[in-house]
Amino acid sequence: MAAADTYHAARVDIRPFDFRMALSILERRAPWIDLLEQIAAVTDAEITREQAAIARKRVTAPAGAQTALNAILRRRLAAPLWQHEAVLFSGADNEDQLGEWRMDFARDRVGIEVSFNHSEAIPWTLTRLNLAGESTEVLAASRIDVGVALYPTKRMKEWGHMDAAVGTYERACLWLTKMRPVMPIPIAVVGIDPATDGTRWIGSAVFRGTIKHTKR
Repeated sequence: MAAADTYHAARVDIRPFDFRMALSILERRAPWIDLLEQIAAVTDAEITREQAAIARKRVTAPAGAQTALNAILRRRLAAPLWQHEAVLFSGADNEDQLGEWRMDFARDRVGIEVSFNHSEAIPWTLTRLNLAGESTEVLAASRIDVGVALYPTKRMKEWGHMDAAVGTYERACLWLTKMRPVMPIPIAVVGIDPATDGTRWIGSAVFRGTIKHTKR
């Protein structure tokens, strides 16, 4: 690691992808402003500390940063203003296994999905947001006007030595473009990226193998 007098915590960069004018809709909405503030406050040091804390509690620690980054973002959005795990369908539907279809967060008709999972889940995540915006069968409290999906960029995936199967911002943007004919809901895909302001992101042995991936 760099010497203490030359290293300081590096914050993430935010890369938004605008689908169907989602950014124009979100521009002045409190949930969006809050979300951006919460993401922008995340640093490489915080992700590393979170990973180390998770490792201490588990027999087998996750190899990459996806678990830590997911935990940080979910904790930052745990304030009372946000509805966590917003149920999409009624109790009757839940008996038929649709209860697992929930948005991660909802607030003032903005839906949020924190997506640090398998790339094969990308189209289903986007479909879930689409349903929340378009289906009349979705519970009123979970209906949205616009969706937001958070993904690591390829650079973040490399820095945090995430599992090869983890979906990325770049892949999600490609999927959304291909799904345009069946996706009327406005969606902003947000890529979480290591800072590009010249601040060096330091690799850490806490991510198994990433001590070799310290380049910026």
